[in-house]
Amino acid sequence: MDSIFFTLSKFGTVLLYPLPVFFLLAILLLFKTKSGHGKFRFFQIILFLYLASNAFVANFLVQSLEKDFPPISIKDLPKAEVAIVLGGMIQTISAHPGRPELSDSADRLTDAVRIYKAGKVKKILFTGGSGLLFADVYKEADLAKELFLDLGVPEKDLIWENKSRNTYENAVETKKLLAENKLNSSILITSAFHMKRAAGCFEKQEISFVPYPTDYRATNLQSGAFELYIPSAGFLEQTTMAIKEWVGYFVYRAKSYL
Repeated sequence: MDSIFFTLSKFGTVLLYPLPVFFLLAILLLFKTKSGHGKFRFFQIILFLYLASNAFVANFLVQSLEKDFPPISIKDLPKAEVAIVLGGMIQTISAHPGRPELSDSADRLTDAVRIYKAGKVKKILFTGGSGLLFADVYKEADLAKELFLDLGVPEKDLIWENKSRNTYENAVETKKLLAENKLNSSILITSAFHMKRAAGCFEKQEISFVPYPTDYRATNLQSGAFELYIPSAGFLEQTTMAIKEWVGYFVYRAKSYL
């Protein structure tokens, strides 16, 4: 009985999610549309949104960014002087200002602590101010400091950079701090989907680093999970993220940032 309830609950909850409900209503309206031309245009809109929120499309786009940066075991990392952590995991416009709230990219921060505690680096350099337009009261690096200290990293081993607003500026400002602190070797930590653009920027600044990708977003499509076949806001977010990242990569190339 419990198995039947579980199965029915999975099918039933689909009707509670805005995106699947939209598709159900859209299909009903599509059949009620009398104009052939209007019906075709409406179908195109539905198809576009379906593809954008589809697990297989989202996964293809995410994997296109992550495939060149497979996971690395911490024990296999070479030792370096400093771990460079790129911001992008702390909410700076939280409903509770000043409280560090981690986002989906929290692995960037937690893996930096793991690498530090494994003895692979002696210091952690966090780079990230505010990438929000007109909302830069709280700087990500300032909020991250509290988390690193609470997780047991001594303040003497922390370096902060809170001016940068994007990946290019992360690299530029980090280079200055590395020179000031006489640090030559580093481990670059960021999300796997972001590593392609980040690595290009840091290489352009002639910073010596070993990439440590984390926060993988690709999905196991062989799992056969029912949820993979339902349009999802989560997959729509992944598609949006991947498109944004590819656009950013090519814009940075055009600007000679990498």
